[in-house]
Amino acid sequence: CNMEQIFPPAFFDVMEHLAVHLPYEVELGGPVHYRWMYPFERFIGYLKGKAKNIVRVEGSIVSGSLSQETSYFTEFYFPSKVRTRKRAAKRYDDGGVGRSYPMEGVPDIFSSVGRLGGCIKEVWWADEN
Repeated sequence: CNMEQIFPPAFFDVMEHLAVHLPYEVELGGPVHYRWMYPFERFIGYLKGKAKNIVRVEGSIVSGSLSQETSYFTEFYFPSKVRTRKRAAKRYDDGGVGRSYPMEGVPDIFSSVGRLGGCIKEVWWADEN
């Protein structure tokens, strides 16, 4: 680094030294999203999850990928009542009634799918309270 010829070495800690070299790295490599390895690491982790046979890893990954693709494309030939990954139930759907409010005119944001937990009890407040 040319700055070490001007300033003493005690002046530099990591932050000053890094600020000197970062513009040069950007000039060499371009924008960071072209050099970012995160998507590739995620995909390799996804492929590693398919490897079940440690002796023949490549064949195991191919076999897992083929079985997943086959199951994905055969989902379209099932009847509509069969639940598949593409036609999965909503997150909080436990197979209960469609609306939890018997009143009409309640916005959809307040009508959740599911069953009530416990027994229904009516409570009336007195005017004194």
